[in-house]
Amino acid sequence: MNEIEWQEGALYSGMWGGADTLFSLISPDDFDEGHPRRLAELIERGSTDEVDSLSAWVIDEAMKHGKEFHLYAVRIMSSGFTGTPRYYAEKIREVSSKRHVEAALSRGLQRIKSADADAYEIAETVQGDLKDMPRPADTNDDTWTLQDIMSMQIESEPFTLPDLLKRNERLVLTGSEGGGKSVFVYQMLTGAAYGVDTFSLERTEPKRVLFIDVENNEFQARGNLDKIVPTLNEIAPDAEPDWRSMKRRVIDLLQTRDRSEVIRRVVHYNPDILYMGTAYKLTDVSDDTHRSVRAIQSVVDRIRQEINCSVLVEHHAGHGHMNDRNNMRPEGSSYWLRWPDFGYGMQPLPTSNGRRLMRLGAWRGDRATDRRFPVAVKQSDVMPWAPIYEDEWEVLYADKYDKS
Repeated sequence: MNEIEWQEGALYSGMWGGADTLFSLISPDDFDEGHPRRLAELIERGSTDEVDSLSAWVIDEAMKHGKEFHLYAVRIMSSGFTGTPRYYAEKIREVSSKRHVEAALSRGLQRIKSADADAYEIAETVQGDLKDMPRPADTNDDTWTLQDIMSMQIESEPFTLPDLLKRNERLVLTGSEGGGKSVFVYQMLTGAAYGVDTFSLERTEPKRVLFIDVENNEFQARGNLDKIVPTLNEIAPDAEPDWRSMKRRVIDLLQTRDRSEVIRRVVHYNPDILYMGTAYKLTDVSDDTHRSVRAIQSVVDRIRQEINCSVLVEHHAGHGHMNDRNNMRPEGSSYWLRWPDFGYGMQPLPTSNGRRLMRLGAWRGDRATDRRFPVAVKQSDVMPWAPIYEDEWEVLYADKYDKS
């Protein structure tokens, strides 16, 4: 038999009771365009709607699409193929998969011949196309059994930021512009590179840290670090921090080339902790905020899949400054609310002594309970920011700032 006969056999078996099996293994898109695909769509729709007599219903519907298509459907219904739906589906899937691979490789080869071709961009596109290749639905290697799950050895991931973030977790930190977010982030992550918990000032295991800072240039970064590094050098004089910041500051993750470049460079440096921000500068200005957010999220998730690092994304708040759960929600798309493992915002509070005080509040529920985020941070003489935990807050600050 050839490809045409496999398709016609599949359609025949689908019309006469095999539709559920057939379309659990393939879809109408696996059939050739024209009559075969249109008839497959009708058979699938009729089986989904659970019509009384599928073959009679399909013939009636085929009449609405013209005489030629009706005659094609009648011929298929009376063809008398003897193979099983599974047999035909497997044959069609094999052909469809080969066609998909051939098309993906052909597009890549055509593009690589262009004078301005970017090999990494083309490779990423081809890899994405190949990952989208239809696969058999009846294989067992893409599911977990109950026994698989229950027999797993649970190993806790190590903390990359003590009591805050573990490997492969995502934190989105929000706040108003100029509110101290950047210094706060630089403090925590530079401390991690030195092997110092900048909240407790205790020594920890040093981490590899990479900044993709598209907000602060190198001179502004130096200004932040001048407030942090001298103290860290005193606490950890023997440290050799593995701290890097990408020089490139203009990035548009909506563009395939930029996405590929960022992923490739981050995977190459292989950090334990990755910082990206500020979020609105990671994509070009776009009215489609959902698309912009998804571009950032897909790049982060691809990186996490490759190297299992923690990721901290800095973003602006867009919902005011009231001290409740929604005051510090990220600006723009609601997609931000569902994605991170932890979402916190920094909000300035008025003080009478001239020293800064910032409330650190969650704008989404934590996905883990074994964490100890401060409820606020205050200006400090040792580090720029010192933590305030619940007990200290209740004694010294709650009466003044928690009033409704």
